Amino acid sequence: MFDIDFNQKGELLLHRRKFLLYPKHWQDQLSHIQLNLTWHNIEFNKANRNAAPAKKGVYCFIVKPNTPNFFETKYLFYVGETTRTLRQRFNEYLNDQEGKGKPRPKVYEMLKLYKDYLLFYYTEIPKNNDIHETEEKLLNTFVPFINTKIPKAKISPELKNIYEA
Repeated sequence: MFDIDFNQKGELLLHRRKFLLYPKHWQDQLSHIQLNLTWHNIEFNKANRNAAPAKKGVYCFIVKPNTPNFFETKYLFYVGETTRTLRQRFNEYLNDQEGKGKPRPKVYEMLKLYKDYLLFYYTEIPKNNDIHETEEKLLNTFVPFINTKIPKAKISPELKNIYEA
């Protein structure tokens, strides 16, 4: 007899994500970062609350499934910038994960649903203008699902309609 477990269906739908995989964005010379950046990553958890540097820069949240006997797979969920320190920003997200303050709903959901699979990637960038430009280029290139402000979407009705659908 056929049956549907609606609780399981609801749980599965909670984990469905949209990704825009658009090679023209990746190839767009205007979106290429001109700085020579060195990226580092740490697991996003309380044990690493002091591991991020006391420097400003750009960061990303990556979801990495830990699947044995399979090649490495990662999903870019969020890109951010901070002119405070990466350590401060990391700790603010730990507070968001615990529901302290008023975390943004999409960010909170990411932090809770994927807490055992989150990596915090970061790169130190000393100049504020370079930080903002790098974040903007990454947002326009990858259009991460959790981000709500994509600069290119402001001027492209096609991208805005797809992104907000």
